[in-house]
Amino acid sequence: MKYTYILLAALFIVSCTNKMEDAGTLNKTASLPAAFDFNKRGWKVITSFINRQQATMSTLYGNEAAFKYATTSTSGSYPPGAALALVTWKQQEDKRWYGASIPGQLQTLELVSTIAANGSDTTATYHQYKGADLTPVPPTDSLQDNTRIKYILGQKASVLP
Repeated sequence: MKYTYILLAALFIVSCTNKMEDAGTLNKTASLPAAFDFNKRGWKVITSFINRQQATMSTLYGNEAAFKYATTSTSGSYPPGAALALVTWKQQEDKRWYGASIPGQLQTLELVSTIAANGSDTTATYHQYKGADLTPVPPTDSLQDNTRIKYILGQKASVLP
């Protein structure tokens, strides 16, 4: 009987150890550099989406003008002064939740800003940055840039409560 109690106590002690790697509370892999602190800029999430084929997830942020326009209008013609940022990460497995994916390595940051043009028209500028250090990508193809601008400006806002 004495050996049974010792065996049960030993099993209890061994079973209470935690050998799993702590996943932590902050996903540092997906963190943006301090230079692009959206909270400090007052930018808000407009929408988010995933691309299963490329195993990426993206979040579209906007300044106050862009956020207000995105949540109240559907024409796709943002007012001057609107600024949007599409941040794309590679997906990684969530260590805390089986079958879930979370943002991993930062892939790209695409910035679109609208400025006043002739009369009541607006025009958009586009800048792209790649990698965790956000290396600027030099503009090479204006047709591709225009395609990306249309894609980003065409995103609909998520339904917010």
